[in-house]
Amino acid sequence: MNGWIRLDRAIQDNFLWQEPEALKLWLYLLMAASLTDKATAFNGQMLNIKRGQLVFGLNAASARLNISIRRLRKYLNWFESDDMIDKQITNKFSIISITNYSQYQDTGKQPSSKSQATDKQRATTIQVTSNKEQSIPPTVEEVRAYCDSRSNGIDPEMFIAFYEARGWKIGKDRMKSWKACVVTWEKRRQEQTPTREASWGVEL
Repeated sequence: MNGWIRLDRAIQDNFLWQEPEALKLWLYLLMAASLTDKATAFNGQMLNIKRGQLVFGLNAASARLNISIRRLRKYLNWFESDDMIDKQITNKFSIISITNYSQYQDTGKQPSSKSQATDKQRATTIQVTSNKEQSIPPTVEEVRAYCDSRSNGIDPEMFIAFYEARGWKIGKDRMKSWKACVVTWEKRRQEQTPTREASWGVEL
């Protein structure tokens, strides 16, 4: 793969930073997405792939990334619930669309040294969730809606009570992302209780 993608330091505050495999998959999707609209042949069929889209196969991605298919499905469902991606599934293939792809990749050309220096000084924001600011503390309704979208079974009132008792701090530091904390709780629940993974179309 040629070209480049932009990353903002704010990614360290996102739930992906706590999930190395999920972060690896997300970066792979960004790099594999098409830079331009194009027609491509796949399994003897011509597909019109739009900018920011890619044809995705679970088996191929699992082999390339060394991540199990079960975990790939889980991470993809996370991305979809956070409006990071959209998917189109047929009986032969899946097409993943990166939400707001232009924010991750303005052009397909490597910037000059001067523009690189300028970019380092400029806050080029790449949001890895839904590009919405997270107010802290969140409301019970916000936590409930987020937990419901992920179907994780977390009690929003218990979540809020837990962090209110701690002054909305993680250790000594002020919490930066309550959604990342929800994902941490979710991960712990999943480690304790096996869950059924949603189907992600044909395993190519």
